[in-house]
Amino acid sequence: MKIEQKKHSFRLFSSASFAVLFLMLFLCFGNFSSALAQDVNKKKPVNQERKRKDKSLNIPDYDSKPLHYGFILGMHYATMRIDYSNYFADNTDTTIALLPQRSMSNFAVGMIIDLPLAEQWNFRFTPTVGLYEYSVTHKQLERATGKYVDTKVPVESVFFDFPILLKYKSIRRNNNRLYMVGGIVPSIKVGGRKQRDNKEAFGMEDYNLEVTYGLGWDHYFSFFKFAPEIRFTHGIANMNLRNQSVYFKNIDRMTTHKISLLFHFE
Repeated sequence: MKIEQKKHSFRLFSSASFAVLFLMLFLCFGNFSSALAQDVNKKKPVNQERKRKDKSLNIPDYDSKPLHYGFILGMHYATMRIDYSNYFADNTDTTIALLPQRSMSNFAVGMIIDLPLAEQWNFRFTPTVGLYEYSVTHKQLERATGKYVDTKVPVESVFFDFPILLKYKSIRRNNNRLYMVGGIVPSIKVGGRKQRDNKEAFGMEDYNLEVTYGLGWDHYFSFFKFAPEIRFTHGIANMNLRNQSVYFKNIDRMTTHKISLLFHFE
């Protein structure tokens, strides 16, 4: 167990280190871009009045507003990482193994609350309802034949996700901006008691915490802003459901991982 605790601590330390490194790169890139933009503006002054009157510039005052709202539609490519327990490794009576599978049957819809902090920085809160299907394969030994039988079982869950994000955006070029985003995602599962009370079911815990980061592109239309975004999300919390089923003893740690394609309408 000491070895597993060390592995667990190392994974948490690695996740935290990665998040800190990403934030440092995020800040360095922001400072470099701001300095570069200031240098360019010194060499080439921009006539703001003429820029506002430029008919090719859609909603020119959009970024000067104190608060923005919108909605999100998205899909997820999701899987789980499973670390097996010492019970699974040492117990000769163990007859069940769990193999995670990748799944595209995931959908999300949510709202956007966006608060500008500075010229190129925004705070974003995007509460989302996510429909997830984490698929696993059970390998069970048939003692009569001595062979393993594979059974693919979907683990369907509905989560309320509450992403808390910082967004750094580039200087606007006509009707386009590129941006980076990063933050944390606390989550709560809907209807978790039914899975927990079923002693024969393989399930997931009711709460999750993830680290997320991604890249996107803002495009300004005449009446709204559209932003496609690709985002990577890695779970920190252990999602192994301790429901005394035949499955949970085989698992020491189980975490979620997602690649998301999100479409923002603001």
